[in-house]
Amino acid sequence: MIPFFGEAAAMMAALSWATSSMIFSNISGKAGAQSVNRGRLLCSITCLTVLHWVIEGQPWPHATTPEQIGWLALSSVLGLVIGDAMLFQAFAILGARLSMLMMSSVPIMGATLAWFLFDEVLTSVQIGGVALGVGGILTVIMIRKGRPANLNGRQYLVGILFGLGGAVGQVANLITAKYALIGGYSALSATWIRTLVAVVIMWGIAALSGRIRRTLVSCTAPDVRGWLMLGAFVGPAMGVWLSMLAVQNANVGIASTLMATPPVLLIIYEGVVLRKPVGWQAALGTCMAFAGVAILFLS
Repeated sequence: MIPFFGEAAAMMAALSWATSSMIFSNISGKAGAQSVNRGRLLCSITCLTVLHWVIEGQPWPHATTPEQIGWLALSSVLGLVIGDAMLFQAFAILGARLSMLMMSSVPIMGATLAWFLFDEVLTSVQIGGVALGVGGILTVIMIRKGRPANLNGRQYLVGILFGLGGAVGQVANLITAKYALIGGYSALSATWIRTLVAVVIMWGIAALSGRIRRTLVSCTAPDVRGWLMLGAFVGPAMGVWLSMLAVQNANVGIASTLMATPPVLLIIYEGVVLRKPVGWQAALGTCMAFAGVAILFLS
């Protein structure tokens, strides 16, 4: 076993998700958030089928019970259909950094809900981590420096609500998927089923509303199609695979903490690479949010 293989996989997963969020944020403004979401799901199921074939030895899952399918379908509707629809609207309005910061509240919300639903008691240190994470997110939301310059106050609030709605959808997705994964069911198989359900629903809605042609035209535009395929491969396919390798080969708390770093990576990218004015308050708030998640997992 290569030393720190699991930790390296976790960091690569975080980098994959940060990269895909930047890609989707960029093309959502060109092709439309929901067109990109539908196109991304179609590319994702293709990538996941190949990945499932390579890792599991068959292109799609077998030996799945009706109860598991039911929980995974519900998880897909709450997370990939409703939650991701809101997240992609946040990408289009706020950009990748602020949207992914809203998503950093997912483990905080998840731990709090698990306390009530599954009796997973939080220690006083973990409660402090929750408070620190929430405080960090609020710090970034409330400051003006670092906000997209083209947004007024109402548009900014709508973007924040979409981002938080996406986070709530992902929490509901994780809680419902937990019931299907009990007993050691393959996480990759579960991801494949959830993605297929989302593809059927999202493209079914597009067919009923007469938006299939519009979606195909938007997603196959010369300045969109290549980025869409790259984003779908890097995030939903490679990110999922790397996250599984991380959990299998590293301490779960350490892997989860490292995989929660996309907001930190994105603030470094905007400040250092793009040279956008981020502001020390935004950097401090982002680091507070990450520190809260780290305390929650590592304790």
